[in-house]
Amino acid sequence: MARASQATQQITRDGLAPALTEPTVDGDVVDCGRVVLMVVNGSAGPVTVTVESTAAQDGLDVEDLAVPVPVGATVLIGPLPGRTFGRPAGAPDAGRAYVSYSAVVGVDRAVLAL
Repeated sequence: MARASQATQQITRDGLAPALTEPTVDGDVVDCGRVVLMVVNGSAGPVTVTVESTAAQDGLDVEDLAVPVPVGATVLIGPLPGRTFGRPAGAPDAGRAYVSYSAVVGVDRAVLAL
């Protein structure tokens, strides 16, 4: 199985009821920019959501963004600037970010943008 490309849902003045779906075991490919990842943890244990960094500063790699999501919590993660998280030009999924989940059963997510 491969990472699943996720559609970004646009928030408008009329409002948005986000469509939440369970992530795939191999993770997601999401847009970068003024985007947030909404993660709802309905599982029996805490989950860590990791957004892979592709950036370097002064020759040192920038650490991945690892965000804990406690049991029963809803967490918004973002924004996701392309200069930090976007895959490099010429690579598969160029300009988009890779997201991984420590568990997926009982977890739902949506990608939202203004």
